[in-house]
Amino acid sequence: MNDAENSDCHKIIEHLANTNTPFMLFAHQFGVLRNLVLKEALAERDIDVVEQVMNLFGTMEEEFAAIYLKIFLNRLGTRNHVRLGHIRALHDQSLLSYFESHLVWMERLIEAVRLRRQDVLPELDPTRCQFGQWLNSEGLQLIRDRSHVKQIQLQHETMHHVVAEMQDLLLLPQASSPLYALLRKAEIYSLELGNEISLLNNVVIMNVYSKDALTGFLSRRFLDRVLFGQMEVAKATEMPFSVIMFDLDHFKVLNDTYGHLAGDKALVHVANLVRETLRQSDLVFRYGGEEFMLVCPSTNLLQARLLAEKLREKIAASPLQGEIPIALSASFGVSEVSPDSYQVVDSRLIEEIISTCDGHLYAAKRNGRNCVA
Repeated sequence: MNDAENSDCHKIIEHLANTNTPFMLFAHQFGVLRNLVLKEALAERDIDVVEQVMNLFGTMEEEFAAIYLKIFLNRLGTRNHVRLGHIRALHDQSLLSYFESHLVWMERLIEAVRLRRQDVLPELDPTRCQFGQWLNSEGLQLIRDRSHVKQIQLQHETMHHVVAEMQDLLLLPQASSPLYALLRKAEIYSLELGNEISLLNNVVIMNVYSKDALTGFLSRRFLDRVLFGQMEVAKATEMPFSVIMFDLDHFKVLNDTYGHLAGDKALVHVANLVRETLRQSDLVFRYGGEEFMLVCPSTNLLQARLLAEKLREKIAASPLQGEIPIALSASFGVSEVSPDSYQVVDSRLIEEIISTCDGHLYAAKRNGRNCVA
């Protein structure tokens, strides 16, 4: 193959990589071609020709994989930089500082692969990085479910072990294909770990932010700050979150009929039902008198609607007990916030999210109450 033909081949591969054609698909077709040529070479019974064909295809495959790897490194570097920007934009990072440290860790990995230098690699031991040290100490007190601890530890260890696999490959002359595959895995594990850290961070928020005295839920004055943080995290983890707003139906009638003490008991009763139903990482606010808002991380619209329906059914099936049981019901509005739907996080966008969810709540009321919209 002359230089012009080689250049044309490289341009074709660059086009495939830039248009997101899966490398495995290309490699499969390339392998089919290689086998056909090898078959012809073997038919000639000339071992030298066979070796030349194998060497040629080996060289070409490495060159093509190197092109895919180079383009992926550039894209990954940009994505990682953007993720870091979103996490660093948070005024109150708390546990998300560990996500930031792992994004910096990923920066070093990208640079090590780009330079093919082992000495640039980030920390390979999962127990020695910042998050690993926290997880095996303070994290054990925060995460109540031991099986969840083991799940996160395994996820974290797997990410580090993938990078350990790259260590020896960096010194090999023809390793672009396995490096490309492992680097893609490392990015996926990094996002999954970031998502887990953000969920744990929500548990911290529920524990340390000031609460409404009656229900024990977060005060409304923290809602904007939490939504701002969730939107930045959604951008960094590339995962949507959902917002659920609900209030108790005919609550004024309940107060007028049974008194405000009964109304307070109803609110406490519903608050307990919410705690029984939601995940530890879901954030719950007392938004108004009988109105509540839930911020559900890593939750799409369908999942949020199922969660709202489950809660609606539970409230409807759980009357407030007393001398006279009081039937309760609630109306729900649900909306999803996709990280692809916005570029910049600001107060206007937060108002829009709340307004959209509020609109769905009023639609549920117009539809007869005791439903999800």
